[in-house]
Amino acid sequence: MKIFTVFLLSLMLIVFSVGQASALLISGQDIIAAPLSVEDDAPGAENTAQQAFNEIQNVLLSSDLSVDGGTISSGTLVSSHMIFLNTPDSSVTSDFNVKWEFDGDILGVMSDRYGQLEAASNTILGVVGTTYPGSFSARGMENAQDTYSFTGNEITVSMLVSEPGDWIRVVTRASVPEPATLILLGTGLLAIAGLKRKIKK
Repeated sequence: MKIFTVFLLSLMLIVFSVGQASALLISGQDIIAAPLSVEDDAPGAENTAQQAFNEIQNVLLSSDLSVDGGTISSGTLVSSHMIFLNTPDSSVTSDFNVKWEFDGDILGVMSDRYGQLEAASNTILGVVGTTYPGSFSARGMENAQDTYSFTGNEITVSMLVSEPGDWIRVVTRASVPEPATLILLGTGLLAIAGLKRKIKK
């Protein structure tokens, strides 16, 4: 019984350790927890400067995912993040050249004017419990001052909004487990093999 308990604990440790792949926001001007709502003018969902939050992590895509200018291939392990500027009522606010950094490379961004790409992906990438705006005109980045550029794991975003706000989704590659985690996995598997051999004797 004792050997079985050790076996079970080892297996749980391995599964937990390997399951830690993610691609979290690691720096930016205002990283928040996923709110209850990011709908236009929803109480508590308004801001006067860009905010961002992590959405669903470690999603294995079962089909190609459409992003600005292309697709991310089926079978890719991704994580999702939202950056938004949602001013109260129709007040005009600009927030330019804001840099956000992730711990996984950026694979694509969803920023189309009507927000159709983002709205279509809410069911697989959106946070359960957070209410998102649907697709409507001027939902994404719709004017010359709304821009983004990214390289590797960093994106720089500029937004100018009045009514409604701007919302974009950034999709990153989920990080591969660190070498230390892989070593732990190998050690755990060896321990399990040793226990199995001991049980047979």
